[in-house]
Amino acid sequence: MRSIRKKYILLVIIWSVVTALAFTSVPTEVSASENDKVTFKGRAFGEPTKIDTPIMKAGISGGVVGKENGQPIYYTTVNAELALFQVVDIKTNTLLYSLPMQGVQQVWAHAIAPDGTVYIGGIRTSGQTRGILWSYSPTTHKLTEIGEPIAGEKSIWSLTTDDQGNVYGGTFQAGKVFKYDPVTKSFTDYGSMVAGQEYVRSIAYHDGYIYAGTGTVGDVIKLGVTESTKGYKQSIGAKVPELLKVDSAAQVPFAYDMAVVGDYLFVKFQGGDHYTLLFYDLKNQVWLDHVVGKDTANGGTGVGVFSFAQLASRDNKVYIPANGHLTELDLTTFKATPLIKYGTSLRGAGWVEFDDLEGFKGQSLVSMKANGDIAIFNIADKKVHNNLSVLQGAPNPIHNIEVGPDGNLYMTAYPAGLGAIYNPRTGKRINMVAEQAEGMIAYGKDMYLGLYPGGHIYKIDTTLSTPVPTPVFTIGEDQDRPYIMKTMEDRIMIGTIPGYGQLGGALTIYDPATGQYEVHRNVVNNQSIVGLAYKDGYIYGSTTIHGGLGITATEKSAKMFVWDVANKRKVTEFTLDIPGLSNPAMISGLSVGPDGNIWGGVNGTLFQMDPNNYDIINYKKIYSDISNTYGMWRPYHTHWGKDGLLYMDLADRITVIDPKNMDFVRLFEGSMEVKFMTIAEDANGNENIYFADATDMGSLQMIAVSDVGYEHAGKLKLTGPAAAKLNETITVNLELDQASKLYGFKAKLHIDPTQWVIKSVTGSDQWIAGGTLKWAVNGSDVTIVGTQMKDNSFDGSHIAAQIQLMAKKNNVNANLKLLGQSETIRIDGDVTGVTHRLGSDTSLLVHIGALMEGDFNGDGVVNRDDLLLLAKYLGVKVDDSNRHMDLNGDNEIDITDLGIVGLEALK
Repeated sequence: MRSIRKKYILLVIIWSVVTALAFTSVPTEVSASENDKVTFKGRAFGEPTKIDTPIMKAGISGGVVGKENGQPIYYTTVNAELALFQVVDIKTNTLLYSLPMQGVQQVWAHAIAPDGTVYIGGIRTSGQTRGILWSYSPTTHKLTEIGEPIAGEKSIWSLTTDDQGNVYGGTFQAGKVFKYDPVTKSFTDYGSMVAGQEYVRSIAYHDGYIYAGTGTVGDVIKLGVTESTKGYKQSIGAKVPELLKVDSAAQVPFAYDMAVVGDYLFVKFQGGDHYTLLFYDLKNQVWLDHVVGKDTANGGTGVGVFSFAQLASRDNKVYIPANGHLTELDLTTFKATPLIKYGTSLRGAGWVEFDDLEGFKGQSLVSMKANGDIAIFNIADKKVHNNLSVLQGAPNPIHNIEVGPDGNLYMTAYPAGLGAIYNPRTGKRINMVAEQAEGMIAYGKDMYLGLYPGGHIYKIDTTLSTPVPTPVFTIGEDQDRPYIMKTMEDRIMIGTIPGYGQLGGALTIYDPATGQYEVHRNVVNNQSIVGLAYKDGYIYGSTTIHGGLGITATEKSAKMFVWDVANKRKVTEFTLDIPGLSNPAMISGLSVGPDGNIWGGVNGTLFQMDPNNYDIINYKKIYSDISNTYGMWRPYHTHWGKDGLLYMDLADRITVIDPKNMDFVRLFEGSMEVKFMTIAEDANGNENIYFADATDMGSLQMIAVSDVGYEHAGKLKLTGPAAAKLNETITVNLELDQASKLYGFKAKLHIDPTQWVIKSVTGSDQWIAGGTLKWAVNGSDVTIVGTQMKDNSFDGSHIAAQIQLMAKKNNVNANLKLLGQSETIRIDGDVTGVTHRLGSDTSLLVHIGALMEGDFNGDGVVNRDDLLLLAKYLGVKVDDSNRHMDLNGDNEIDITDLGIVGLEALK
């Protein structure tokens, strides 16, 4: 404590030359009290608490059908904060095993080796994202983490095996292929398949070769992986643009799914307007002219071919998910015939003979839906049976949190499909069907959601008992991720990231009243928009240099821009002029502060910008460990509290900032990475912090915020004589009233220099005995700062300073004002950050000249004007500022005093 107080002593010394000193400019220290609450600026912040697991479901991305002990088995993984690999007996619809995959959140790929071993491509997203290969033994029923196939690759998107039991996988971020040899337990890195392409999204093995499907620009690479074929690497995609009817190879979308059926390689290309299946003849090494794409024939929905992890065939026919149906494809004619309505992908497929399922004699085709339900297809009778999911649900990672117009918290998840609404006043929660929302904003009675993929805008009518997101419009212009959504008067503004393999985000302005919207792409060339604020007809925006996945940024530095809404044009764009900032990758977190300025964050720096001339008014590098490469798409979330503080996940760390001086405190220092954050009111109207953190993305966490019950340091007041003669020197006292461990004060006074000459300001003997005092004059403003030293403080009522004034103007009522901005601070103020302001001005009235009884306005006569002035004070408590109006000395200003003045006025 003593070392901290040295700051105050130093400030008084500095103040002798810097007269604008205020206690609030002192760097704030933060401490924890006995109950571990952090206190800052009069607010107490509790420990992070997990208050709900809002989105529990069994959501899967893929799976495979295999066998254990001769019985058909479904292998899949429930994506969650802690992913669960699960084993289901298909015939009995029984969950046999649910095994946690420590550190894994997502799994897209499974593959079964000839010996029955199941390989799983895990993706670790907490902390450093990376792909991890796992295996499951059908004999021991144990799950094993094998390891990271290629250091630096962030995910495993595809898996296959060869007839020797070797495992092959395709990765993101360098679009590589690897092999795992289970005999030598070693990995082989075959490198990137196509330079500049980040994904190997699909993969298959046939006769000594791997076929790797790339993205974001689709191609198929044939890679030799045996002794007799090694060294061979060649693209076989030359005819694909012609088959897809696109102009060039650069327009070929993802080679998204792949499977070998007999002597054919099936490749589904997906992206843009394509959900198209092509066929490669593996014997003759040519693409067939047959194409299965969007089709409405025979009841088809025209959506094209959906994804598949396995394909099942028999009798020279194979079954695919196409145009809203399970579709039969004849391998002789390649004619596609819709059989049974089925509007989703095949997450694994196989043939199973059911013993007791009526109407499903013989072999039935089975697959699993995204929620874990098993679909059973009777091909001959063209019907489907649904077995409800037996998968063990798990917390799904929260992918957004924002407050709706009803005060509730709206949340979505990744993987998508289910969302939640949490009432912070009651603690109750309901779930809703919802896709992955990158951005959300409340407008009117509706909650608007910006959904990925596809850049769709949906809304929820929050007045309905059953919340249902309904479509509003699709942004278009190849926009994919609406990461930032803000309101602007009667409209909504949206900033977006483009689709895979593209640069150039967009600014979209939507009018809910008319349903009209306008899209302005490439407002800043080849950059995406992740920050928006609106003021007086102008949008202030900020960017990230990054576009969609699968393309390298071309611009060096994120920028600010200004958009004229009425004239639909960009006014200017510029880089931030902040010392030490060089080519940041992202600027975000923009908002209009209570001061009317634009606030935002870049790297670990908070900045304040003048919206008129775009000058940086102030900035503070809060987190110096953050580099210029920090940030990609997800913006900082900025919220202004009712307490005047700024709440922000700056650099993905919960940060509370005092905007007056940029003092700050970081909360939850054990956080791995705060993904989403907001503030919302509880039943008492108090705003608490709600967030999702990478340490446990499945949990909604809260930091309770409350007022700190500090004792008041005490008040300042002026006392002195009611009258003075011309050229007389009087003493006015600056007093401390009911002080409680008072350590320092700053008094601001208004003393008219045409009425008084300030001779001196001195500390009282009692104050100077343990402290020091400085003062300065600027025109009519007088500032006095005093501080105690060491462990000294004041209690009770005392004179702190004495002001010597000489009267220089005759026959005037001089009003000495102690301004409301005057403040005091307790001995613990350096820890709490709390100062106590006077709040309102107080006055000491001194008459200069021969005081005529009843001449309250000092004009030398007692008349009607004095009566009217006195009348305003009838019943007012007598103090030093009005004591001269108590003419009969009974300590009351009443009708008797009014009568005395009236009689004098009649003379």
